[in-house]
Amino acid sequence: MAPHPKLSRTGVIDQAVALVELSGYDALSVSAVAKGLEVAPSALYTYCDGLDGLRNLVATAATNNLTAVVRNAATGTYGIVALNAMGDAYRRFAHEHPGQFASTLRPPPVADDDLGTANVGLHDTFVLVFAAMGWSPDRSHLAARSTRSALHGFLALEHATGTTAEHDNEFKHLVDALIAGLHGDA
Repeated sequence: MAPHPKLSRTGVIDQAVALVELSGYDALSVSAVAKGLEVAPSALYTYCDGLDGLRNLVATAATNNLTAVVRNAATGTYGIVALNAMGDAYRRFAHEHPGQFASTLRPPPVADDDLGTANVGLHDTFVLVFAAMGWSPDRSHLAARSTRSALHGFLALEHATGTTAEHDNEFKHLVDALIAGLHGDA
């Protein structure tokens, strides 16, 4: 199947991300993205394998966007300051981009190397912060997995139930408890 002259993989991804930013992740559909691009839905099948493929493209882009935000927050910082900055950036991304964040809750399919690679990139950002603290590779990996799991889990619950005023204190408590626990493990 030949590519549509008005389309590109990047254009399809950009339109899909724009749709979830505007209308939420649940609004994502092949026909809605095609309508935004002013093409027939069948024209998108060169770039994605239906709705599932489109969801993976959005999840990959969103995970890469989240990684950039978290990495930028940690740049120029160290230790506890870096971990607090990364946690704040992670939460801010979830609040400011709820459609993209919702897509990051999607598990990567076994055959999707792009989404798997994007998830590894986010994990590695956390590993680098712990490694910069002088921790061994194994300990940095475990700390990164624990920290990201806790942050992502809190934000997934917050995303599902809505943000309340008390969540600010609860999130701060979570980050403080993670830092205390990780340092207590030293």
